[in-house]
Amino acid sequence: MSFNKFLPVVALLLVASLPAMALPQDSNQPIRIQANSATLDERRNTAVYRGNVIITQGSMRLTGNQVTLATDSAGAVSKITSTGNPATYTQTPGENDGEVNARAQTIEYFADSERVVLIDQARLEQRGNTFQGDFVSYDINEQVVDAGRPAAGDSGEPGRIEIVIQPRQRDEAANP
Repeated sequence: MSFNKFLPVVALLLVASLPAMALPQDSNQPIRIQANSATLDERRNTAVYRGNVIITQGSMRLTGNQVTLATDSAGAVSKITSTGNPATYTQTPGENDGEVNARAQTIEYFADSERVVLIDQARLEQRGNTFQGDFVSYDINEQVVDAGRPAAGDSGEPGRIEIVIQPRQRDEAANP
């Protein structure tokens, strides 16, 4: 079997090792990857998808012009980086939670900490609440947003952020 025929199977196995990122049923859903091309580099443990890339699994949808999946030594996905104009991410974090919609020029997903980092023209929205700036980090499990701090090693000053928080109804439970 030629390497090119083997590539889609191996790439799907890489993505299938993603941990459950939100709704419990998401991890049981099939993973679909659409792209114009794919390259697998076994020595670097990466798979690169190019051209209008769309990755879906359950409620999760990640898009970009180029998506790179990096795996650890055990073959589990450790990091996904999506670049686009913009790259987008949507997912429903839990049964009673509103959908999270995010976009940025670069989106990084860290599997071990289940954290999404939005870089450059970042915007994250859930239930009408928005966070905008040059850098936004979202902890999926804890549902914690951190906006305005530069990434580690970035010595530049972050730009200003804008946050819009919708008023709660008096009978509505406190839920970020």
